[in-house]
Amino acid sequence: MLGNRLPRVTLPVPMLELDLQYEPEALARVKQHWAATFAHQRRISVYGKRIMARVMEQIKEDDLQLRDYYQLRVSSVVEGTDIDTDTAYSFLKKAIYELAHVTWEFESLDGSEWYIRHLLDTTKERRVGFKDGIITIILNPQLAPYFVQIAGQYSTYKLDGYMGLHSWYSMRFFEILSAFRDTGWWEVSLEEYRLLMDCGQELDKYGSPKKDRKGNPVMKHADTNELIKKTVLGAQKELERTPCAFVYTPILEANRAGRGRKKIVGLRFELLHKQSTVIPASWLADEILRPVIDRLREFKVTDRNIALYLKVMEVVEARKLLREWQLKENSQKKIDDKQKYCNAVFVRVGKQISEEKKKDALLARQVVQAALGLDKK
Repeated sequence: MLGNRLPRVTLPVPMLELDLQYEPEALARVKQHWAATFAHQRRISVYGKRIMARVMEQIKEDDLQLRDYYQLRVSSVVEGTDIDTDTAYSFLKKAIYELAHVTWEFESLDGSEWYIRHLLDTTKERRVGFKDGIITIILNPQLAPYFVQIAGQYSTYKLDGYMGLHSWYSMRFFEILSAFRDTGWWEVSLEEYRLLMDCGQELDKYGSPKKDRKGNPVMKHADTNELIKKTVLGAQKELERTPCAFVYTPILEANRAGRGRKKIVGLRFELLHKQSTVIPASWLADEILRPVIDRLREFKVTDRNIALYLKVMEVVEARKLLREWQLKENSQKKIDDKQKYCNAVFVRVGKQISEEKKKDALLARQVVQAALGLDKK
């Protein structure tokens, strides 16, 4: 008796090839749109997030559109865990099944418009799934604006440390705190924190709030102390050896009528490894770097961007940019807004060179592995 449950198809259908068609480039960095990272989409499992991280890792800075499909090795999803590739398939099968059912919801501020889209596209001839240690993922092309060409609306986080996390809350913290490494702190109201950590009102499968017998909304980890214990403390422990290690401080209500303990109304997180956005004193004392820094400042490049990208770019490339800008200034087509234009170009070139260096390092590592007979699927 199956009732309303549909039987699983077990007929011998012809399977299309899912073999590795290209070698994924390990950029070791993920760029993610704020609407995807911070929007209140429903949570997915740790292995679902691992798969998506490996997919987004392959999306390049200059990509104009999504690839027809993305591929990754099973071993790249389970690395850093005690699960070997032979026993990983049951986890990955559930994760891919979950991703195939993930939907993103979008709603206008006034609530007059709402729509929903699936994350994956399972309608194509090429299929989402895995075969011989290779996973194939097809992203919904209608979601392309949230994956490619998202300048100014994204956060970036490195996979170093991320792929070894075992808790969804830890991964969520890593994603969010990575966007605040330049300021070194993140302050959030308790209400917003609940939403970002998927600890707001519990929802049914249709997205409607669940209610108790009295008709009151059911809140996940309704007690604030329990909320902090379940979401913050475990993540703090797991992230202590990553770039996103943090300490936290509860924010108490300013005024309270009557006696009693003040309520916690927010949380402040202080990063222990703040990303330096100040030009080091040693650079300013350097006979070669100092003149370059002075010229960049003349073209309104911020100290923050100089600190982040000058060493990556190196003096030669920085001087090339300065010559190009000076030629513009000497021509009929002067730079209208130096601060806007020069900073945008400087950051773009810095990121591009950084990506090229990572690719070169990856290629060099692959050459060494091949020479030593260590390259394997």
